[in-house]
Amino acid sequence: MRGVVEVYRGDEKILEEPNMIMDNTGELIVDVLTLFRDISSIPTASAILDTSNYTIRAATLGKDAAGYSHHAHSDLLGLGDDIIRVISYEDTSVSSYHTSAFGIATNTAILPEASHPKMKRLESASTAVSGLYDYGHNVNRVGLSLDDKKFGCYAPSGEFKVYIVSGPVEVGDVDQKVIVSATLNNTRGFNSFQNPSAIDSRGFIVNTVNSVAEGKALEDAETYRGVLISHDSDWGTGNLDVRAVIGISPEDLIVLNAYGGVYNIGLWGIDLKKMINKGMLPPYDLTASDDMEYKLLARKTFTRDITYYADDTPYAGLIQVVTGTTSDLKFVWRWVFK
Repeated sequence: MRGVVEVYRGDEKILEEPNMIMDNTGELIVDVLTLFRDISSIPTASAILDTSNYTIRAATLGKDAAGYSHHAHSDLLGLGDDIIRVISYEDTSVSSYHTSAFGIATNTAILPEASHPKMKRLESASTAVSGLYDYGHNVNRVGLSLDDKKFGCYAPSGEFKVYIVSGPVEVGDVDQKVIVSATLNNTRGFNSFQNPSAIDSRGFIVNTVNSVAEGKALEDAETYRGVLISHDSDWGTGNLDVRAVIGISPEDLIVLNAYGGVYNIGLWGIDLKKMINKGMLPPYDLTASDDMEYKLLARKTFTRDITYYADDTPYAGLIQVVTGTTSDLKFVWRWVFK
């Protein structure tokens, strides 16, 4: 078994690379092979045998650990309003946010930690912002309150604004130093992670389908909600590859870019032992919940920000995404069983 990650903009494949499968995946396989089937006769334990406990249940997106102190997380942008701001480190004629420009200007390494099989989270170092929410990946706190805006990292529900600015912003500078701005309404295009409640506050984007057939139908209809477990069109005729598909809405794409982009991604399964130890027995709903416990099954890192859109005269990179001038982004994580 091996994993391959593909990234698409519209119908164009812009990247295809292998991923790192974690030791936790081996543990999951062993758990399946050593299940004691006789527990099926015990009402309180029979649901442990359900196959949904032993599949991909969530995904997370992230960046380098140091990035959680910069970009739209920065304290230089804390005005106490609901505008998401990020400081550009390029000429003011450039109206996209380029995380590598920040790295060059500040002499800051922006690449994530190298993968190794024993990793338990996307980044081993602290990803806390102001000492909170250290999960190793991007969290989902924007829109919960004005104080939560700096934690990031996904588009809130409803209308919101994103500004790319030329420098630190203080009270009284609300509309100053703006290079480009956009007002977005998180109800159009792809389904945002928020709209079908497919993401919890910790940033776990959950699997929302009951079968690969359902996932395939939604993928074909370009109706993306959370993580879709899907398959190729020739699945079952010698091809047993399973696909985890994640479509990113324009709104989430813009906000993820402002908070430092996407440089790594992980797939997670249920940590059944932790759940049972907490007194939470299966079956588990296919909904986002901060009560769920997961373990990292696979991780993929990128050497560039997958969310970045360059300017294309006369459109700013930011405006291209807002207006639909450019294509949306889709991750396809293929598990190859051969």
